[in-house]
Amino acid sequence: MSQGQAKQLQLRNKLRLGTWNILSMLQLGKVQLLAEEMMRLGVDIHGLSEVRWDGQGHFTTLDDHTIVYSGRLTQDMSGVTVWIHTKIAGELVGYEPISDRVLVVRLKVKPQNITLIQMYGPTTAATDEEMERLYKTCLKQLNKSPRETCCL
Repeated sequence: MSQGQAKQLQLRNKLRLGTWNILSMLQLGKVQLLAEEMMRLGVDIHGLSEVRWDGQGHFTTLDDHTIVYSGRLTQDMSGVTVWIHTKIAGELVGYEPISDRVLVVRLKVKPQNITLIQMYGPTTAATDEEMERLYKTCLKQLNKSPRETCCL
């Protein structure tokens, strides 16, 4: 939906969410391959982990899907992304890149907006401090988000 359309996304409509540890989005053609897979599966919003992109921001694909991402300052491990299908991309209200492991995305829907939190937890090799820091960050985001929050 484009922003100019009067019809707003309705919560009573089915919204298909997915998550995937993608193990890197650095290969040429991976964005297009993922778009094809999303279409095949009928996924509207896809939370991706370990994309390994640097920086933070958003962009629109050639197929008009919206990708919001949050990574480290340089290409490395981790990184999270929320991929929004073109039919609802116009409902993106905003996003907050918290870290390379946590990304908050807000969508305009009726009767109440929804907040999605994409998170990527460290492996079991992580220290207790790393795990505690991630849990505190997620809890902080949940506490400051409205009740309709969904964690991916």
